[in-house]
Amino acid sequence: TIDREAAGRYGIPERRLAQIIRNQMYGEVSTQFKDFDRKINILVRPEVSQRDELRDLLDSPIPVEGGLVPLRRFVQIKISEGPTQIYRENQTREVILYANVRGRSFKDTVHDIRTRIAALPRPHGYQIIVGGKREEIQRSFRSLILAFVLAVLLVYMILAAQFESLIQPLIIMFSVPLAMIGAISLLFLTGQSLNIMTLIGIVVLAGIVVNDAIVKVDFINQGRRAGLGLRQAIEAAGRKRLRPIIMTTVTTVFGLLPMALGMGSGAELRRPLAVAVIGGLSASTLLTLIVVPVLYAIAAGRKSHRRDETRGLAAPQALEDE
Repeated sequence: TIDREAAGRYGIPERRLAQIIRNQMYGEVSTQFKDFDRKINILVRPEVSQRDELRDLLDSPIPVEGGLVPLRRFVQIKISEGPTQIYRENQTREVILYANVRGRSFKDTVHDIRTRIAALPRPHGYQIIVGGKREEIQRSFRSLILAFVLAVLLVYMILAAQFESLIQPLIIMFSVPLAMIGAISLLFLTGQSLNIMTLIGIVVLAGIVVNDAIVKVDFINQGRRAGLGLRQAIEAAGRKRLRPIIMTTVTTVFGLLPMALGMGSGAELRRPLAVAVIGGLSASTLLTLIVVPVLYAIAAGRKSHRRDETRGLAAPQALEDE
């Protein structure tokens, strides 16, 4: 430790003393040697015999006014142990402990670690954070949730522009929560956890499961424009679009079946995604055939009721005008 009073008596700044100590131990780059396109640093420092022992460093001469003074005059010596390297994050010192998970699930391991950490007494100002893979998973979860929300909003905007309506896209988008029911249920039945791959599958479902509802609602609209009543249009859409909807779902499910069964290398990574998509698509297809027509009928019935009320209010006014 630099003795400030001694350094002040000799008029030497502490920074200068620290620089001299560093140069004595590690040396100083005085210039560079240029060899064509290469630049080689020239390091000037004492020989090993002059910096091998602590006393060699303490005997190093420091130039002051009137002569040379050994370094030991300006420092206080205390032998102790210290860190070879200090790690900081957000201007806070940290000590990092590394570990790998083997023979059990990552989720259970993190839960046990957090339980034991909560029981540990900690001094004021200290905190213990489980980082690494868990921290990356949390960031990925937040990113995927944001991607899911954006996907739903974009799909709704496209449907609103296509159908020129705000209600019918909501009816179609109702197939997304129906898909969540199937995806989570099948993940639970197969013993799969909710991880990054399952969230990716759920994001994919947001754009897939609406297809059946789009076909259904569009065909109902075509039937009503052709002069069919509401119930007749819904029944016609159910009969004529049932087979294409079922065929589309079955082909997609069978295409994902090898991945869901865990075939090939890296199956543990791909299987949760396939299971989530299969469960969500199957449940959405079955429930969409029932729920979407019911919601369409309710929305259309309320719209017709409001139109009738409007006409009923306008009729007396017309009679008075006559």
